[in-house]
Amino acid sequence: QLAERTARAIRAIDPQRAIIIEPAQWGSPAGLNELTPLSVSNVVYSVHMYIPHTFTHQGVFESGASYRYPGVIQGKTWNKAELERALQPAIDFQKKYNVQIYIGEFSAIRWAPDNSACRYLADLIDIFEAHGWDWSYHAFREWNGWSVEHGPGRQDSSPSATPTDRQRLLCDWFARNR
Repeated sequence: QLAERTARAIRAIDPQRAIIIEPAQWGSPAGLNELTPLSVSNVVYSVHMYIPHTFTHQGVFESGASYRYPGVIQGKTWNKAELERALQPAIDFQKKYNVQIYIGEFSAIRWAPDNSACRYLADLIDIFEAHGWDWSYHAFREWNGWSVEHGPGRQDSSPSATPTDRQRLLCDWFARNR
């Protein structure tokens, strides 16, 4: 109700500007299962993608097991097909309501072993692009744990002298924008 009232107030002032809305549950794809589209025009529906959280956030809050992607993460095999299943609520929402989807945040911790973060990001971007979604990487020059400019060494707080695979991946996709 708050989003609907806010969107109507925005439309009273500006009938054209895009409005971006995220569902509850920290913007998770599953939050779209609980969301009803707004009754105003030019609304973009945004979610975050950090699934599986155990992989994307490994070592952020505490040390523990290291997980590789693709691979078995807490007893479940994660690969591109499983990532797409995790994003199914966004796919369904887009198809049901014919709306634009925006992945407002996605990332994986840079020290995931064996260049796993790059493979995870590549699979996600392929999925996003296949569905015509817009996306933003989290985050540029915020904290070096998410940085694509830093190498995989957890203790290395300086940017890499050469572009990382993750940085090259993003730059390759950015270069496709027109």
